[in-house]
Amino acid sequence: MEILFLGTAASEGYPNPFCSCENCQKAREEGKKSIRLRSSLLIDEEILIDFGPDIVASANRFAKDLSKVKHILITHGHSDHLFFKNFEYRNPIFSGSFNELFHVDLIVPDKLGSVLKENVDLPKISLMSVEPFRTLHLNGYIIYTLKAKHTSSYNETPLNYVIEKNGIKVLYAVDSGKLLPESLEFIKNNIHHLDIVILDATMGFNKKYEFHMGYDEILETKEVLLNQGIINETSKIIVTHFSHLHNPVHSVLEGIYLKENIITAYDGLIINK
Repeated sequence: MEILFLGTAASEGYPNPFCSCENCQKAREEGKKSIRLRSSLLIDEEILIDFGPDIVASANRFAKDLSKVKHILITHGHSDHLFFKNFEYRNPIFSGSFNELFHVDLIVPDKLGSVLKENVDLPKISLMSVEPFRTLHLNGYIIYTLKAKHTSSYNETPLNYVIEKNGIKVLYAVDSGKLLPESLEFIKNNIHHLDIVILDATMGFNKKYEFHMGYDEILETKEVLLNQGIINETSKIIVTHFSHLHNPVHSVLEGIYLKENIITAYDGLIINK
């Protein structure tokens, strides 16, 4: 399984183009890994998680042809994770190879499905509205839906996902607070073990907010997963979705998390498992 981080920033990007705070200024100076687009993940060039306003920029930045994508998973309806206009770019008026596009399974949280039906044309897309704690079998992948601790735009139930292929299991719990007890219970009873855990790091080091995670919550979550036998010393823990308001530039972040054996994601990071 190949995992590519197309974007690793929170809603406003990092740096925020309208901000001259110390972190944004240092990010512009440091460049490279400190320049972050809005969060999105690509797995095996077949599964895309979240479809925000930076998807065109991030796909072009890493020379990715998203016409190969077969499944799009949406965590929730906030516009940095679901940008309706993106769907138009698949349509014949914009795509010169529409006839060759794969038919896509679009998986969204419950009530978000009806919103999309009313507002977006979805040619060659099968829309699937799903509740938490479901198991889907798609093209050699198993997708597990978990309830996320986060806010919504359309009264939908935000989701975390576990993606399994050939026995490798990846948790994507991003733009989310700490794992809910019922989600932990589902993982323990139905998924058992996680090889890769990708966690939200929005709040960093200087503020608490129940619908996002920061450094302390990440360490707490790692400890809980270890104690429950869901991860072990071979499992990879990766943090992403960084806000410039609460997180320093990449070089500093990397040093902090490395001490805890946690990987700091950056745009373009590839994980193979």
